[in-house]
Amino acid sequence: MTSGRLIDTVPGQSFLENAFVRWVLAPAVREAIAAHILPQHPVPVPEHTYRLDYLIVGARLRVAIELDGFTHHSDRQAFVYDRVRQNDLVARGYTVLRFSYGAIRDETAHCVGQLQAVLRKDPVLAAYVIVDPIVPVPDDMIANPLGLATPPPVAVPRTALGFYDIARQHLALRPLRECQREALGALADYYRRGEIDAACVMSVGAGKTTLGVAAALAFTRRRALIVTPGRVIRGTFAAALDHKRAGNTLYTLPGGPLIPGCRPPRALVLDSSGGPIQTVQAEELLDADMIVTNYHSLAGSDQGAGLLSKVSPEDIDFIVIDEAHIAAADSYRQLFARFPRARRLLMSACFSRADGKRITADVVYRYRYRLIDSIADGHAKQLNAHRFSPRVEETAYEIRWPNGRREQIVGKGALLEIMRDERKLARITATSEEPIRKIMRNVRACLSGQAKTLAPVRPRILFAALGQQHAEQISRIANEYGIACAPLHHSMSETEISATRTRFEAESGNLEAIVQLRMLGQGYDLPPITIVVPMRPYGSFGEFYQFIGRGIRIIQHPALADRTHEQRLDVVYHGELGLDTHLETLRAENDMDPHPAQDDEFGDAPATDATVTMTAATAPLTGSTPGSSAAIGTSAVVLWEQGDLHQQFLHDADRIEARRQERELDVFAQRYAAYAEKNPDPKPFAQFVAVIRSMHG
Repeated sequence: MTSGRLIDTVPGQSFLENAFVRWVLAPAVREAIAAHILPQHPVPVPEHTYRLDYLIVGARLRVAIELDGFTHHSDRQAFVYDRVRQNDLVARGYTVLRFSYGAIRDETAHCVGQLQAVLRKDPVLAAYVIVDPIVPVPDDMIANPLGLATPPPVAVPRTALGFYDIARQHLALRPLRECQREALGALADYYRRGEIDAACVMSVGAGKTTLGVAAALAFTRRRALIVTPGRVIRGTFAAALDHKRAGNTLYTLPGGPLIPGCRPPRALVLDSSGGPIQTVQAEELLDADMIVTNYHSLAGSDQGAGLLSKVSPEDIDFIVIDEAHIAAADSYRQLFARFPRARRLLMSACFSRADGKRITADVVYRYRYRLIDSIADGHAKQLNAHRFSPRVEETAYEIRWPNGRREQIVGKGALLEIMRDERKLARITATSEEPIRKIMRNVRACLSGQAKTLAPVRPRILFAALGQQHAEQISRIANEYGIACAPLHHSMSETEISATRTRFEAESGNLEAIVQLRMLGQGYDLPPITIVVPMRPYGSFGEFYQFIGRGIRIIQHPALADRTHEQRLDVVYHGELGLDTHLETLRAENDMDPHPAQDDEFGDAPATDATVTMTAATAPLTGSTPGSSAAIGTSAVVLWEQGDLHQQFLHDADRIEARRQERELDVFAQRYAAYAEKNPDPKPFAQFVAVIRSMHG
């Protein structure tokens, strides 16, 4: 950054003050005028002291810059105060210029002209005025379209307003990412037309949880319902809405609070297993502003009534469905039928559901984000792939049938073939542990390097296993290599699952790694995961990338603020598991939008973190649970293999920098198009770019 830019030398205490400097002052005058500008200048009057946003001092003129936001100057008391203040300033010899938020955003060139016309009246200040200035169109002063979709009640005292009417007045768009703001704008346009069935398709890591919370704040009238496919994603929303927890979406987004000056919504998180949804009373539901649950809780079960029976159709008017591609169609149809007038937002990273059907909603926003762009923007870690290459030509496996017959499986093609039947995978263990140990030595080295790079943040490892016994085997070997590790699977109790996750997720916890069985493969958000180890094949790119995506997000920590470019995600994998193609897809296509599962060769659709439903023909024995020995009639084992490891970054530093420069020119071209459209005699593109860089970097 150039130290002489006005945006660097003239400080602002608010977004509006910085916007004035960037879009009005910087185009109007040369940067040397900074010596004549006094921010927050005090002006004493009887019994009071005013503070000017900016005072520009010349030989003859004292120009007071007053900036009017879109919320603080609207009521009668503020109206009167502003006039009294301005008259006091004029009486003391100040020339007052007032610029509103809307004027700076929509009439930028006019504002620049007004400022220059006043400064030219002073011989000292006139010397700094730029002749024939280039005035770019502001690109970060976004009009707030949300109130148009859900207008506030007319002539209602503030004390009578509901939570959402008040929250909308405080809702800040600036902390959101560009794609989240764009999605909210698209939703506002859609709902404003009276439509209710919206879907947003956003790539892994784009921030769907934050979008869901922001959309609920923006478009709910009375009460919002957030429905997730299982406990992991439900927990992500619960954490996002827990205003007392670090990392919540309401107040601790990196860009600032989402609802500054407003109380948090009353959030009620429900669980289908063990009680709360069975025992919760209608009064508790109606006392909540947001209800978070999973689709298993909607219709109820033999043990008790579900959520749908406890609330009336008018009690819910906004519904968020996360991971809509895992749609439980019957449950969702019942949900929508129960609340027929409620606005709906379905969110997913895929265009189609896992059952092969299209998402039954109007896709109002699609966001495709190239992985290399996410890395260049500082949102994603650099990916470093470590491949274990067996020395033998093919890897041999064995399936043991219940009758004692053994069937040898040779090569990755045969292994991927049995991926069609998950029952054949649940009891896999490696007969030879040498491949696991070779991989584990590399994981241990990666962990040591990550610990040095990320200190004081504690890095974590996420393994993916084939079955429960395989997970326990990997965990045991990890501990032998000094990696504190534990398995996580559905045969564990809720208490065991919760305790294991806490030990893994908390900075004060004592687990460095978890071996999971399709529980934390999607929707799970723990940025300190910096090593992922897929020790199972994936038939679909979508499911593979969902797993890789758990560790791709940049860690936001004060100690790492100036070292984001050093953060990396180590992907340690087995060369005979058929994952090379998926990694090459990441390298070649760079899209973070996974392919629909049914388009892949094996249709290996993502599973929820809930128990997998089985048909009568494939159901386990009575009393057994998925993943247990009774559920599966076969077991496969790795017979023997050995090999070497090599590593490679998916995108090297030169390629990332080249892509960054390409995108920078595209952004300049977009700004130039807006500028040229409003100016009949625009300057050449190269000159425009030079001015923008000198003004804003």
